[in-house]
Amino acid sequence: MSDSLNVSRRKFMIGGLATAVAAGAGLLTGCSTQSAAPQAPAATENWDAEADVVVIGFGCAGGGAAVSAAEAGASVLVLESLPIPGGTTRVSGGALWVPANPMQKKEGIPDSIEEGRQYIMKGNDGQVDEELIDAYLENGPQIVEFLMNKLQIEFKFGYPDYHPEWPGGKRLGRSISPSYDGKGSGEALMAALYDYSLAKGVKFALNTHAKKLIKDDSGKIIGVTAYQDGKEIRVKANKGVVLATGGFEWDKDLLKTYQRGPVDASVVFNPGSGGGVYGCGDGLRMAMEAGADLRNMNESWGLMVYLLPGWEDEVANYRQNAKDYKKSTWKTIIGDWFLWRGKPGTIVVNKEGKRFMNEACDYDTSAYPFYERDTFGENRWRNLPAFVIADSVQWSKYGIAGAKGDNVPDYITKGDTLAELAQKLGIDAKGLEATVAEFNKYASQTPPTDPHFHRGESYFDRFASGDYAMAQADPENPACTLAPLAKGPYYGIQIHSGNCGTCGGARINAKAQVIDVHGNVIPGLYAAGNAAGLGGPGITYHGPGNPVAGGVIFGYLAGLDAATKA
Repeated sequence: MSDSLNVSRRKFMIGGLATAVAAGAGLLTGCSTQSAAPQAPAATENWDAEADVVVIGFGCAGGGAAVSAAEAGASVLVLESLPIPGGTTRVSGGALWVPANPMQKKEGIPDSIEEGRQYIMKGNDGQVDEELIDAYLENGPQIVEFLMNKLQIEFKFGYPDYHPEWPGGKRLGRSISPSYDGKGSGEALMAALYDYSLAKGVKFALNTHAKKLIKDDSGKIIGVTAYQDGKEIRVKANKGVVLATGGFEWDKDLLKTYQRGPVDASVVFNPGSGGGVYGCGDGLRMAMEAGADLRNMNESWGLMVYLLPGWEDEVANYRQNAKDYKKSTWKTIIGDWFLWRGKPGTIVVNKEGKRFMNEACDYDTSAYPFYERDTFGENRWRNLPAFVIADSVQWSKYGIAGAKGDNVPDYITKGDTLAELAQKLGIDAKGLEATVAEFNKYASQTPPTDPHFHRGESYFDRFASGDYAMAQADPENPACTLAPLAKGPYYGIQIHSGNCGTCGGARINAKAQVIDVHGNVIPGLYAAGNAAGLGGPGITYHGPGNPVAGGVIFGYLAGLDAATKA
């Protein structure tokens, strides 16, 4: 291996004490537009490094690919653009959503592959090929077993399925949260994947930004062009390249082209990680240039977000100067996963003052109602902007967007009456008053009901979005999420459409091989995680840990298939 490629195998601690592990001063962060130079014929390439399997990116998908390929005996080199491995997974909850997993079997919680398939198919809507659903379900339990036995990850049960009332849905057992070496959540999962990779001989080139795939004369992918310390390098892949670069949620042009409607902000970044912007679409562009077909491009892991004053400037600065944001806490974009909007005494309305959603639903589902257009007049997005409205009882107990009680920051609007609040926020006052009166009529009943949007009917609404203590005491009572807005003053704030990652990309098959526009496998090329057109699989986010599980599972399958190629 040439000295021109800085490759590190030094162990590091994931988290706040993380240190950069790659040598050299060159740091390639942000959504770079630097393009690779035209390629010479493959036969004349001078390679700077080589491995059997080259993995681009080291989040859950890249980690799954690295450990499976190394376990199968292949040499593996990971190219990671950031100074610290882990990707978005490291700053996530890190849970895995896997039906019929070994933890359920161990604890005697009934589940089956068929029930999981029934549940997933309910939310697929024909969006992805059924072979991907089968691959997810059939391989998931064995891969969890591998993580437990080989990597020594411990799991515990977490949240219910997002739609436990659907056929095949479950209230407990499919979402499992990791712990490892004193760490939890995404830190635990990525630390375990990294440590095991090192133990199996995987090598890492950090601060190394892959930009272009290299083909031979037959069309097989045989390598990657990348940049390290501002210098172009060529890396040979003897058996395969795995794209595990994440989505395109930070590329405005790609979002406009492929998403179903406006996406104001993404929360997939972590300045405290040591710099770097995730989700720039580099893997997607490499796949398209190689002739890949695409799937699921109109989908993302949806989320409603609060955009506080100064958010646009902070985003712009972050894009341009990512490496200077090591200590930033990033306070101007706040995701409302299921933190405030579903608490009793809260509703979400549009500019007409009308409700348009079940405020207590899971965060992915919450984004769908934003994308409705009027059919008369301006044909505008009917539910953009939207507003979270709370009465004084809710405000004192729960608050909105991290503020409550006597803490009424400038970004929260207060009105003594609903009409005053509506006037300040730009909402139709009569519409808001009528909506609240209608909502209160049903929310004041015993038990409270929501005949229009069925809030509180799902166990998930009550368990996750509602008042947790009330739900624990009486899990079947919708009062933990439904209560009238009965007492002023009233409080409000705009809430916007956003996401926590896109989930469309290169079309893959059950082995995670990339498929071209003619339906043929592109030899030597694989994709997994948010770089692949997998989704949940399908358009639905099935439960907490669904994206991470999909990344690990198909990354594992990609690494295994590549490693076993002749």
